[in-house]
Amino acid sequence: MADSLVGINIFTLVQAVLVCSILGAVSFKLKFVSFSGLISAFFIGVLIFVFPPEGWKWFVIILIFHVVAAQFTKFKYEIKRRKGFAQEKGGARAWPNIVANGVVATLFVVAGGFSSLGVFLFGFIGAVSTATADTLATEIGLLNKDKPRLITNLRKEVPAGTSGGISPMGEMGTLLGGLIIGISVLLLKIGNHGNEMILLATVISGLIGCTFDSFIGATIQGMFKCKICQNVTENKKHCGNKTIRVRGSSYINNNMVNLMATTVGALFAVIIFFVLAS
Repeated sequence: MADSLVGINIFTLVQAVLVCSILGAVSFKLKFVSFSGLISAFFIGVLIFVFPPEGWKWFVIILIFHVVAAQFTKFKYEIKRRKGFAQEKGGARAWPNIVANGVVATLFVVAGGFSSLGVFLFGFIGAVSTATADTLATEIGLLNKDKPRLITNLRKEVPAGTSGGISPMGEMGTLLGGLIIGISVLLLKIGNHGNEMILLATVISGLIGCTFDSFIGATIQGMFKCKICQNVTENKKHCGNKTIRVRGSSYINNNMVNLMATTVGALFAVIIFFVLAS
């Protein structure tokens, strides 16, 4: 990693504002994000762009996550919508989702702006890998032909879209997410760490973070049943009506689970850094 940041370059800040404004407008136009998602993504993007040395490379990593997440969310969206499992608002992500998936990575970025320690890069890629792996596992797993199985009881089949449910296609999505981020870091030549070290960190942290996400989803995350379509959902409202809680806590929603999972993924990537760098 390059030398630590000693001050925010005004030219870099202007670049960041322009790039984030343009990309934000395009994302909003394509309905990748809602207006609240646009605002939160803008501020996260600017912070990532300006704080660490060569921040534009870190920015590209988080941009890759958002583009990949948006594309897989839109992929066969109509099929997911008919099943009752699609993201609301046509798949446009609002501010809670943007913040839950991006705040941990952003904290490591800001810390990386004040120190040249490679540990902050690994915390960053661990968080982003988890967010990417979880998104792909969910969106790809929803298309699995067979019912997923509950992670806490693999003999038990659960309806598609149930938090805590895992499937072969979903697990493939998990690995793919980690690989996408790892390969992107290598292509951008961020830091001076070995290829194997980077790929190991992104794949393992993504897998562990995503598995943690599934475990929390199967135990304490609130799940609700729609009185209209009878589908089990993470949302307190469905088909325009209030849903009925069937398990878990009403206060633990999907965004809180994402926040916890990205934290776990980041910490495991940090552990991998210390183990392999020693």
